[in-house]
Amino acid sequence: MHFPGKYLWIAVAFACLAMTPGCGSGSDSTGGGGGGGGTPSVQHLIIIMMQNHSFDNLFGTFPGAHGLDPSASSYRQVDKSGGTISPTLLKSLSTEDLNHSRAAYVAAWDNGKMDKYAHTNGDLSMQYYDNTVSGKASDGRSFGINTLWSYAKDYTLADNFFASAMNSQPANGLYMVAATIHDDPTSGSLPYYDPCSASQSGSIAEPLKETNVGDQLASKNVSWTWYQENFKQASSGNCNDYVPQEDVFQYFTSTANSSHIQDFYLPAFQSTLDSGSLPSVVWIQGDGLHGMHPGGGNILDGIEWLDNIVQADKKSYIWPNSAIIVVWDESGGWYDHVAPPQLANTQGLGARVPFIVISPLAKTGYISHQQMDLVSILRFIQWNWGLGHFSASDQSTRERQSGDICDLLAAKCGAP
Repeated sequence: MHFPGKYLWIAVAFACLAMTPGCGSGSDSTGGGGGGGGTPSVQHLIIIMMQNHSFDNLFGTFPGAHGLDPSASSYRQVDKSGGTISPTLLKSLSTEDLNHSRAAYVAAWDNGKMDKYAHTNGDLSMQYYDNTVSGKASDGRSFGINTLWSYAKDYTLADNFFASAMNSQPANGLYMVAATIHDDPTSGSLPYYDPCSASQSGSIAEPLKETNVGDQLASKNVSWTWYQENFKQASSGNCNDYVPQEDVFQYFTSTANSSHIQDFYLPAFQSTLDSGSLPSVVWIQGDGLHGMHPGGGNILDGIEWLDNIVQADKKSYIWPNSAIIVVWDESGGWYDHVAPPQLANTQGLGARVPFIVISPLAKTGYISHQQMDLVSILRFIQWNWGLGHFSASDQSTRERQSGDICDLLAAKCGAP
């Protein structure tokens, strides 16, 4: 993800799955698991995107997962000074940002050898967190990496989930909502319609005309919202702590600056849950501090923020039939030892990122080893609400290159 020097964030959460017809605005009965015509098992999906950590960086020593491997040829790397570097425990709660440009990702990947992280991004990139790392968030509350691990232990974790692009934002977000980056220049450009793009350095993308999943949902009368922290102030011209590249629906003519894009404020979100007016599909995009973005501040502030959202959902009346997916948008330049498969005519896959499903409808104490990526989330939305694949051949082809998230769920699930 692009990080302009202040905060940046991202996370994914799968939300409320009210199986009862008539649960607030989520009572849209237009889907039904692959278009079967019935009420879908998942009636609310909240997608919270966290930012810029690889699987090995956060879950490399998680019990039972395919984590750090001392026998891997990339486990010992040579940095720019000629020193040999191996993974070591990272105890700092606030680190500098790492280079996560496409060029840096490609260099560290080294044609699948995964052995140039130390040389490309320095010794810090080889460090990792475990569940012993803890401390105080900015408000004095105690949190730690174990908060993430506990959710993974209680519910389900994927250890073979990849970024869709070997690139920063907006590439991964575009793949997630439209299975396309349009072209290589767009994958590194600012959104044409966003009010803050003109104040940023970099090229501005042409307006995108492709169909995105928001368009598909709207055509079926399924409610959806992209929540973005600091969007309200950005719309008023204050672009601090707001990153246009993360607001991916701003790239599309059909959805830019529409009522579907809203500011995210946790108390307001809690009120929406309490009132039963949560849209059926929700993305939540935070800033760098809340998204755990390196260089954004104390990562425990991000874990606390995430935990607050999860707990708000768990306390709501729709929790018994809900699910939360937490996903990181890209690996952020941190070492991961698993070479990402490369898909034809794409920019990916990129290195592995953590992916957790928190839900009464998820398998419990389970680790999925099946290959997935951010497009897999798109595929689930299309199946659950009976949307079908995109009609454009390039988008449909890209969708079919990705696996499904069904292995993580105990509820009914299928392919679009």
